[in-house]
Amino acid sequence: MRRRRIGRGVVALVMVLLLGLTVACAPTTKEVTPKTPTPEEVTPITPTPEEVTPITLPAGMGSIKVYVTDPPHPEFTSIEVFIDSIDAHKVVAGEQGEWIPVEPVVSSFDLVTLVGVSEFLGSVQVEAGSFTQIRIAVEKVEVNGELATLPSDTLKIVRPFSVREGSITMLELDFDGEKSVVTTGRGKFIFKPVVRLRMELSGPSATGEDTTPPVITLEGVTEGQVIVSPATVTPVFSVSDVTDPTPTVIATLNRKPFTSGTVVSEVGEYELEVTAIDASDNEAEVAVNFEIVEVEDTTPPVITLEGVTEGQVIVSPATVTPVFSVSDVTDPTPTVIATLNRKPFTSGTVVSEVGEYELEVTAIDASGNEAEVAVNFEIR
Repeated sequence: MRRRRIGRGVVALVMVLLLGLTVACAPTTKEVTPKTPTPEEVTPITPTPEEVTPITLPAGMGSIKVYVTDPPHPEFTSIEVFIDSIDAHKVVAGEQGEWIPVEPVVSSFDLVTLVGVSEFLGSVQVEAGSFTQIRIAVEKVEVNGELATLPSDTLKIVRPFSVREGSITMLELDFDGEKSVVTTGRGKFIFKPVVRLRMELSGPSATGEDTTPPVITLEGVTEGQVIVSPATVTPVFSVSDVTDPTPTVIATLNRKPFTSGTVVSEVGEYELEVTAIDASDNEAEVAVNFEIVEVEDTTPPVITLEGVTEGQVIVSPATVTPVFSVSDVTDPTPTVIATLNRKPFTSGTVVSEVGEYELEVTAIDASGNEAEVAVNFEIR
């Protein structure tokens, strides 16, 4: 979570875009569950020494700077993400847009080291305009020094942002390390990124200008809280500012307007975001995720695997076609990750090459219950 001075016009544009997005256009709760730092963790993005020197931007140009932050769960000694490239997608009128490369200044970053700090990943000067998303091509991820399985080699964060002429747009990838790493029943790791994108604007400040953001106090709900129905939750928030007695406050629950003190009772997953902007355009934001459930789900998904058995030996030119399916009593779309010799595998794919194989299928439902099936077979 970061607080920084942002222009009122740009914030209004960002909030309108966010309120207009459908769940399908933005990362789903299952894919992107933001982590809300405690007040002690909330610190501004810290520039590296080489960034302190002001830069002069050509007419019509702005700058994008990309950072990464957030500590993971203490059970991990390292979560090192190796990156190939960073790209931002710019909107071009009448066209599909263009991908603009952001040259990385590092080849990897370790989430374990990012305790209350931001690491600078790279920057690029671009023409001012609108952007739709940012993506990072991930080469590999090592958890505690061991290679983790990746469901995808590209991390996409879909959130519109804009770049203003003469300003720096800072994009911060706010990871939740604890939720990004899944440990399988066999002690192996799967890296499924849980990350949100934060946008902040930076520009020269006038002498004596107010740069202190408002203070948001949120009570009645906590990050990750699970409420069992018929119990309800009543989030209450207040905002104060040292210079502005009436700062602008924008609150949304699942991207719809929300009023402090409203009772939330329906079963479902929720994200509450509260943003406050004072008269000097200083901004603060607080976000929490919580869930109301009917009963606690402790039943893992069921994996059915056919077409191959443990220890089976197939004599070439015969082939084998593993077919698997997953069902869950409460989650109609559990997360399914399948690998053949640690490479992504699709159900129904024919395997014909001579060799030894290990097929692993892992399923995780919305409550975090996990099931795994693994078979070893050989084609001779």
